Amino acid sequence: MALTIAEVMQAMPAAFVPEKAAGVTAKVQFDFTSDGGGQYALNIHDGVCELIEGVAPEARTTVIAAAADYIDIAEGRLEAMKAFVGGKLKLRGDMMFAMKFLQMFDPKRVSQ
Repeated sequence: MALTIAEVMQAMPAAFVPEKAAGVTAKVQFDFTSDGGGQYALNIHDGVCELIEGVAPEARTTVIAAAADYIDIAEGRLEAMKAFVGGKLKLRGDMMFAMKFLQMFDPKRVSQ
């Protein structure tokens, strides 16, 4: 059964690896386009990751992608870097932080 973008985003806090986010305080906005899209944000602070539905003011980085493409990334069918290079994943804001942000999550944690 295919996941929805809402289910993918709800799983993000479970995939969060606090040790890889030591000292990080940031909000990351996600803007998903196309069918099943929407807006979400992750608020990372004090070793926790919280999901926000809607727009987070003062986001450090914004991720823009079609909902289906981001689901493919989350489920391992599409590599994030290939999606970025191919124009399927766009980033606005702090690009260096965006690269670090990707390392703060381990999808294997969700299924445990």
